[in-house]
Formats: sequence, structure tokens, C-alpha cells
Amino acid sequence: MAEATTHAAEPPTKNNGRIHYIDGVRAFAALAVVVLHILQMRGLRLETAGVIPGFDYSGALTDGAVSDILRIMIAVFLNLGTLAVKVFIVISGYTIMISVVKSKDGMPKGGLKGYMQRRIKRIWPPYYAALAISILIILLIPGMNELSFNRYHDVALPLSLEAVVSHALFIHTWFPQYAQTINTPMWSIAVEEQIYILFPLVLLPFWRSRNSLFMLLSAMVVGWLPMLFLPLETYHSTRAWFLILFALGATGVSINFSNRPQEIKLRERIPWAPLGIGLLGAWFVATKIAPRLLGIDDTHSLMRLEAFTDILFGGAWMAFFIHLTEVWKVGIPKRSFLAVFNSRPAVTLGLFSYSIYLMHVPILSVLTMVLMRMGVDGELLYILLFVIGFPLAIGLTYLFHLAFERPFMPQAAKQLPAAASGFQPANQSATGD
Repeated sequence: MAEATTHAAEPPTKNNGRIHYIDGVRAFAALAVVVLHILQMRGLRLETAGVIPGFDYSGALTDGAVSDILRIMIAVFLNLGTLAVKVFIVISGYTIMISVVKSKDGMPKGGLKGYMQRRIKRIWPPYYAALAISILIILLIPGMNELSFNRYHDVALPLSLEAVVSHALFIHTWFPQYAQTINTPMWSIAVEEQIYILFPLVLLPFWRSRNSLFMLLSAMVVGWLPMLFLPLETYHSTRAWFLILFALGATGVSINFSNRPQEIKLRERIPWAPLGIGLLGAWFVATKIAPRLLGIDDTHSLMRLEAFTDILFGGAWMAFFIHLTEVWKVGIPKRSFLAVFNSRPAVTLGLFSYSIYLMHVPILSVLTMVLMRMGVDGELLYILLFVIGFPLAIGLTYLFHLAFERPFMPQAAKQLPAAASGFQPANQSATGD
């Protein structure tokens, strides 16, 4: 424990310590998920729903240029939207670890009690509000409690007492038949809530007494070991290995801000941007090329493989965040990805990305049902979902944010970058180049 005290971190002091570009990354990840789910609103294959959701989008499309564009978008965002959730987990580890690295004793502000109180206040009110609204939509809106055999919303059905209770307790991912019912994106909130419990019990003790490497190793043991004794469908539903992604994010912020000698060496000696690109390339080879070359094409093998290849993807984002934060410390170049992430529009969206994530599917599902009952289908359905549904989802989720999320956010999390507008530096003293 002495090391955590002796080598306490220097907190980031600029812009009240808020690293705004992280919120911008959240925004782009949230938008990728929304686009994915718009593309998934039509053409659900029910025979796989409830265990491993599978989608056959071609049923709603015909031939033509618009259909070809939509098929390309489906292929792209099926990857981007899925990967965005994994970026969220890395970000969670990165941001939650900041208060630990800033502390003098290697503990979250207010100790474990303060940590849990902040997590409950931040996560529970919007979650339970979204859960209640989602249930009411299913119960009260005609057609929303019926299987139509062609909507993404069909995965949310049937509504059962078991599904409600498991969602209320954040344990629905342990029951594949309920994992994506009611409001499908909520599976990842359950995963995060379970990680929040494991973080101070499993990861933090190793970081405090040893170092980030031991924290990562402990996450690997806890994240991969259940694969040996859980049914594969249950293991995949729990996403137990996401704990490793969280630990990678926590390691990243420790490297950025800890004054421990080994962290300083890692921060200064490793070319983090090239490493991130290299890890991203390795992930692409391991997920897209190697399985084809080795003839690995069955679902179970690919599910097992994902638990390992995701670590390459998470490691890439850890490296990118370390690099971007080091640039952020000095000053944000005006024309850069970092400036885009740090811009007011991106940060504003990022600040209510949790609400976007929680409520966009019910909104889009109701709109899809209404349009289909009006006889709208095929390419026109997709076009209207983008033209009407996308801004409608963002607008209504912002209202949800004002009512159920913003009142429970810490003051620092409500603030935008100090710059007045545009792609400006987050730090008032940073001039860029």
C-alpha cells in the first residue's frame, strides 16, 4: 500500500481536470450505435432471438442503388456499432480510474462508500426511468407487445415478470433468454454495473499493492476463467471478458497521470499512437482474416475467439487514449481528430450519450411500427428512419437526459470545453499549432 501513497498521481489541472475529448469519443460511439440500430429495425430472424440475435436485413430491401448503399452501411455499421460498445467499456475504465490516480492513497474519492454512492447516483436513476418507460411502451402502445416477425423490437418480447426482475437487479445478462428483452441495449448496462462491483474488489487491490500489469492479469483471470465452466451462450451473454477492456482503460489513465516510476517510463518511452495502429491491425487480422484462413466459421468457435481478439481492440484504444491525452496536456492542434472530439457539438452529445444509449431503441421501434402500419417498407422505411427517426431519437433522448440524467450528474460533468465554439483547444492555455 505504501507505493500508492509514495507515488501518488498529480491530478490534471487544466479545465477543472475534465478531459472533454473523451466525451466527444463517447458521442461518436453513441451515434454509431444509433445508426446500427436504425439499420436493424427491419428484417429480424426470430429463430435466433433470445440467445444469439441474428439478423437478415435483405428481406426489406429490393434491388437498386439505394439498396446497395444500405447493404454497404449495414456491413460497415454492424462492425462499428458493435465495436462502439467495447469502446464505451474502455472509456469507463479510463474515466473511473482518474479519481483513483488523483488520490493520495490510491483509493476513489470518499473510499469505497463514496465510489459506490457516485456510481449508483450516476447510473441508476436514468436506467430505472428508461426501464419503466420501456415497459410502459410495451404494455400501453398497441402493437408494441406483438411479434411482427420483421422488427428489431421483436427481440424485446415477450415481456415477463422474470425479465423485469432480472433487469431491475442488473443480472439479465446471466440469463440469455432475458438478456436482450424489454430494451435490448440494456444488456451492456448490466455488464458495466457488474464491472463496477468487481473493480474495487478485484482490480484496484492489485493496482494499489503492485502495479497495472498485475491489475490486468487479475482481470484476465476473472474475465476468461468462467469460459471453462459456464455454458458458452451464458458466458457470451455475460461478456465477462469486458472486465479486461475496463482494466485496459484503467491502465491507460494510470500511465497518463501516475507518478510511479514504471508508469512514467511507459508514458515516455512507448510510441503509443503507432502501437495503437499496430494493435488495431492485429485485431483486424485476428478477426477478419485468420478465421477464414484457418476455416473457423462455426458460431461457437467465433464466440470463443471474440473473448480474446477483443483484447487487441481494447489495447488499441488504450494506446490511442494515452497518446491523445498526452497531446491534450500540451495543447490540441486545431485541425486534428482530437480537436473534433473536443469540439462543443461532440462534447455536448457526449454529455448525454448515456441517455441516447438507453432510450433510442424504444423511440425508433415505435416509429418503425407506425411507419410499417402506414404501409411504408423497403428503402423508403430506412430513409424515413434516418430523416425523421434519427433527429427524433436525439431530440427525445435529450429531453430524457434533462429529466432523468442531468440532475444526478456531478457539476464538472455538465461543463463544456472552455473554448467558446468550434474546434478549439479544451485547455484555455493551449494554443495548438
